[in-house]
Amino acid sequence: MNKTSIEVTAPAKLNLTFEVLGLLDDGYHEVRSLMAAIDLSDTLTFTFTPSREPAINITIANNLGAIQKDSFPLGSDNLIAKAIRLYLSAIEKPISLKIDVSILKKIPIGAGMAGGSANAAAALLAMNQYFKGELAWAQLLELAAKLGADVPFCLSGGLRVGTGRGDILSEKLSSENSLALVIAKPRNLSIATPWVYGAFDECPEIFHLAEKLRDRYMTDTLPCDFASQSLAQGNLVEALKAFGNDFEQVVFPHYQELKDIKQTFIKLGAMGCHMTGSGPTIFAVTADREAAEKLKIDFYENYCQVNEIACATKYDPIDLWVASTIERGAQVLEVKSES
Repeated sequence: MNKTSIEVTAPAKLNLTFEVLGLLDDGYHEVRSLMAAIDLSDTLTFTFTPSREPAINITIANNLGAIQKDSFPLGSDNLIAKAIRLYLSAIEKPISLKIDVSILKKIPIGAGMAGGSANAAAALLAMNQYFKGELAWAQLLELAAKLGADVPFCLSGGLRVGTGRGDILSEKLSSENSLALVIAKPRNLSIATPWVYGAFDECPEIFHLAEKLRDRYMTDTLPCDFASQSLAQGNLVEALKAFGNDFEQVVFPHYQELKDIKQTFIKLGAMGCHMTGSGPTIFAVTADREAAEKLKIDFYENYCQVNEIACATKYDPIDLWVASTIERGAQVLEVKSES
């Protein structure tokens, strides 16, 4: 019996800018965002075995802790399983396979960093690798859009502007240098995206990112365009003027800890600091990787240790990562076949 194992890396995503523009005809919110793939990645191994009894089995290779594990479905509702079924339906071939998926999970669960979407993108890529490129890239992107708004980006990666629901992507944008980042997430906190959109809709006084940029810097250029143009020119200081997130105005009043984290990063010298997507993850931008490593240590000493008692009671423990933006999305790392 021939087995084929395909290892795929699945990078996380950050929203460097995030604007909510209104409602689309289908009822979804229209957004505009400058998105970046980062080198905080899950690694997934797909093992394909011909079988008379087709099955999809998903396991997690590392220890996530009870709370996070309970938040990660491993059954038919998992986006990986949905992606596999969608791909098999698209190629319309009578195939009977047992597919075992092992995930080395590094992207935090419920972080607003598109971890589930990244896994789905990895599944589409692995399936297409196994079936020797049965579907063209454009067809894979169509399937990705059916799985979720973030899946097309996670498949493509790089630095791109997303519009519509976030699933209509620009061409990959150039950037003179990768961004060095410190990422912070309260370990056991997740925020329901529908709640954030609902709270946003109830606040007509929201001061949008584009308005802030126009009022402060006298420009009508859209934040995502202003930021991407500045990054292409290697001008991080200018780009940071346009970084931001409309959702912070509704999330921070309900989650004081997130505001505290942001203020601490700024106080410790971060060049910029914002929430990504609907939260709760906060990212801080530094001049280079060395500065990011130092900021991570400083944050731990000044926030986590000082608030150790609070973190164990009122607040969650804070997980910290140093990361950089990267030029790719999901990528096949290795293919092995054995008899």
